[in-house]
Amino acid sequence: MKDTNNPAFLVNTNRDSAFILIQGKATFANANTFKQFIDKSLEKNIRHYIIDFESCSGMDSTFLGIIAWLGLKIKDSTEDTNLIVRNFNKRNKELFHNLGLQNFIKTEDSVVNYNTALKNNTHTLTALEEAERCKAIDILDAHKSLVKASKENVSLFKDLISLLENKLYSK
Repeated sequence: MKDTNNPAFLVNTNRDSAFILIQGKATFANANTFKQFIDKSLEKNIRHYIIDFESCSGMDSTFLGIIAWLGLKIKDSTEDTNLIVRNFNKRNKELFHNLGLQNFIKTEDSVVNYNTALKNNTHTLTALEEAERCKAIDILDAHKSLVKASKENVSLFKDLISLLENKLYSK
């Protein structure tokens, strides 16, 4: 595993695909950078995503909410699109499954093994720049996506959603 003291998202994109390697902890503190990358890649018609968690030491609900948002967007798309997540450690796999994300996001267990293709990839990975702060709206949207993904998540995140909505819209 790589150095997890300095979290990073390493990416490799081509015409219509993106490979993303998560290093260190993926949390609300750096999720905005990831969300901005996803937004821009969707604008560029990237349709195939592989997110690799091999070097991910942990993740929080904000980051998982962004993954859920992307998965729901792909699920609802009429285009030929897909999202595959792979190489979860035991804890990250539990988090992913406890929130019901495996119901609409492909995992390495449910698709053909991509290891050979990824090992033969000769492109370089480049680091995404860290944003200074994650925006509250992205955190809110991420958690709303988790609730949309599974109604069972309402009780887990209703207080946080309410708090963020009050903070954002009460002025």
